[in-house]
Parts: sequence; structure tokens; C-alpha cells
Amino acid sequence: MSLTGPIFLNGIIVLTVAAFVAVVVLWPRLTARTPLHIAGRVGSLVAVNLLVLLTAATQLNAAYLFFAGWADLRGALTGNIAQTSLHRGGQEAKALNTPVVGGGAAAVSAHPVPLGRPIGPGGLTEYAVTGAESGLTGQVLVQLPAGYSSSPPTQRYPVLEAFHGYPSEPQNWIDIFHFPSLVDHEVSAHKMTAPILVMPAVEIPRGVDTEGVNGTPGDPQVETWLTHDVPTWLGQHFRVIANRKAWATIGYSAGGFDAAMATILHPAQYGAAIILGGYFRPEFGPFYDPFTTTSALGRRYDLIKTVAAQPPPVALWLETSHADHFSYRSSAEFLRATRAPTAVHAVILQNAGHRDSVWIALIPQALTWLGQNVKGFHT
Repeated sequence: MSLTGPIFLNGIIVLTVAAFVAVVVLWPRLTARTPLHIAGRVGSLVAVNLLVLLTAATQLNAAYLFFAGWADLRGALTGNIAQTSLHRGGQEAKALNTPVVGGGAAAVSAHPVPLGRPIGPGGLTEYAVTGAESGLTGQVLVQLPAGYSSSPPTQRYPVLEAFHGYPSEPQNWIDIFHFPSLVDHEVSAHKMTAPILVMPAVEIPRGVDTEGVNGTPGDPQVETWLTHDVPTWLGQHFRVIANRKAWATIGYSAGGFDAAMATILHPAQYGAAIILGGYFRPEFGPFYDPFTTTSALGRRYDLIKTVAAQPPPVALWLETSHADHFSYRSSAEFLRATRAPTAVHAVILQNAGHRDSVWIALIPQALTWLGQNVKGFHT
């Protein structure tokens, strides 16, 4: 019996309805004030409410695949999730050493750090960034490396741009993923050099599943904001390394698509990406559909066809799971289409759903890969 199958889900609904009807029918027999009758009333109400919560939880799980099956649920409880790794395409070093036409964001000589709003320990700061190219204004969180303010003016830093999923916000990287702490741990272990962490909003306007892409004229130009305006703003205000070998993206779920999209379509800006439970074609929600799959924009954002026809010289680390229906089919197609110079290191889990805890556990492994294979992040 499948955890997300109709037999189990409908069975839970039937059991809940039956329990409710039983309580209604038997309630007159439980109205006496004896301890036994009081315990019976309390127990019946608790049982019905627990079944209602179980019904809601199983339906939500079936819709969003937090736990894809019984083995996935067991693995989440025991911490034992089997994984395999494979490599597709070219080698990371060769990909990153391949010349790319165009250039990324320039790093200016003067660095007037803009006035932001401190929102957390360790210098985490919130900024409102308006893009000259896109015309959009959005939230950007920036975490500077320890010692940034006291380091020599000539010292520059790599950049790791992090994209959140949907529905979500940049703050999830702090409150749920504790991302700066994970990065600090890898830096302290000398597995990577300290980067500037940049966490921009992807939902512009708020609540819209933009998938981080540019829509048709009149729609938000989110790709332009994420991949041009934010890097340009960073180069104007912070001591970044102006080299694609020192710029990488990371994202989970819809943000995983954004990380792949930004890196694959903008290899002059980003040399590498970490893709956690992502996919390789946009998956819009029910209230936003800016273009068809057969339009020019639809073809642009089909990353599977892009790597098959014109593979960019970038290095990707991706995670997917056989049980993650959101990610696996698209990821499998992408891996089959990948060829050099694109280099992909894939971690494939046997039984894991589409949830934060899976990705959080894998971030240290992905950051270690980044430090080992992308020159700007070497220690």
C-alpha cells in the first residue's frame, strides 16, 4: 500500500468520517459525570481530532511529496537514506577553464557599502535593490565573510548566490536552512574559502510563482534582475572577484531550477551551480503562466534542450531522488542530455521526498564539492 496512493489516502478519509459518525451516535451514552464517562468523551474527541489532522497531513504529503513513500518516511526517522553518485559530461576543471564569450558583472575599485537593515547576528543585512535593467525592486539578504571589514582593501571574495523555493522567501535560508552556519563550518574545516552569501527574492511580485524567469513584455523580468541587476549591484558595492570561477549559484526546489537556469544561460557570470531537488523546465503555479512551452521563451528555458544543443562550459552538482516526482524525471532527462563541456556531478537518492531536511543534510557535501572543483572557492 503506497503512502501517497488512493487506497491509503481514501482509507484514512473513510476512517475519519466513520470515527466522527461513531462519536455523534455514541455521545449520549457518554454524558454521565463519572470519571469513566469523562475519559470516554475526552478520548473520543482527541481521536477524532487526531484523525482529522492525519487526513490533512496525508493529503498535503500526497500533493507536495514531503515523504514519497514508506521507505522515505522510515529513512527520515532513522537518518538512513541510500544514495549513489554519477558523473556526466566533461570534467569540472576543463569546463571552468574554457573561454566564454561575454563578461560578468564588473568589480569597481571603490566600494561604498550601501546602507542596509541589520536583521541578524554575524552581519546579516537586508537591502532593497532596484535593478536598472529589469526595473524591479526586490529584497536581497547579504552575509559578508568574517573579517570582511578588517581585511585589506585589495582582498576580494567569491560570491555564492542562493535562490529559495516557492512559496518561500530569502529568510528561509537563515531560519530553516541555517545556511551561513553551514558555510562557516565548511570554511572552518578548510574545505572552501569564505564567500559573500547573497540571497535575493525570487517572488517578484510577492506570492507569484515566477520561476525566476523573464515573462513577455509587461510581465516581471525576474531572470534579468537575478542574473544581471543583483550581480551588478554587488560589484558596485562589495569586494567581489570579477571572474566566473568565483561565482556560483545554489537553490532548492524551484530555486534549484533558478540556480540551473542562471548558470546554464549565463556562463560568463556563473561558473558553477548546486541544484537541490530542482528541475530543468519551469513549473509555473496555477495563477501565473507567462508563456507557452513552444514559444521563444518556452524554448529558452528548456534547459534540457539547451545542454543537448549548446552545452555551456559550467560545472553542476545536483541532487534528485527516484521518489521525488517533482525532480527526478526532469533530472534524469537532463543527465541523459548532458555532454561536454558541461560537467555534472549527480547525487541520486533511493527514497527521499521533496523536503528541506533532505537538502539541508546534503549541503555540506555540495559545498565540499564546490571548494574542491571551482577555483574561486578553493581554500
